Amino acid sequence: MHQRTYTLLDELDSLLSAGKKVPLSNFSMVDRDQCRQLVREIIADMPADITAAEGIIQNQASIIAEAREIAEQAKVDANMRASHVISEANTKAHNAVITANRDAQEQLAKSTEQAHHMISDAQEQAANLLKDAEKRAKQMVDEQEILARAQMEAEELRQDTQAEIEKLYSDIFQHIDDMLAQLDRSISDKLTDIRMTRQQIGQSIPGR
Repeated sequence: MHQRTYTLLDELDSLLSAGKKVPLSNFSMVDRDQCRQLVREIIADMPADITAAEGIIQNQASIIAEAREIAEQAKVDANMRASHVISEANTKAHNAVITANRDAQEQLAKSTEQAHHMISDAQEQAANLLKDAEKRAKQMVDEQEILARAQMEAEELRQDTQAEIEKLYSDIFQHIDDMLAQLDRSISDKLTDIRMTRQQIGQSIPGR
């Protein structure tokens, strides 16, 4: 509303307040023509005030619509960024699992190859010990002594060889178990990192 309209309303209020009281009633005596003139001037100014008010309302509606559009675009952008982050996280997780599986296969193959070499060496060592025992037995003069000594040495060699083979098998299996335990810890750590990354992504997604 224009300042002039407020001024006219104040003048009208002052005119009504200044009216003389009619005895024994709530009426007041005022200048009718002056009041009518003020009312006509106020009415003449009202269309401009109404137009200004409509402009303010339209401007407000435009601002709200623009704000809604910006908010909707921000929501779309946030969803796109979240989808991109989730896609990258899934790719990293998939690659981490593939790497862990490949490392486990390589370590298992390496451990198996080492075990085969150790067993082969033990078998070769046992065969050489038996050949050496047989050679020494053949060199003895007395057949009974040869037989007794040969049997005794063969039994000792058999026991020693068996003990050595069992020790080698124990070392081999312990070595394999240690490497598999190390791989298990490595895979568990990587899976823990993947879960933590997914939780962080889930907490960053709007609406979740």
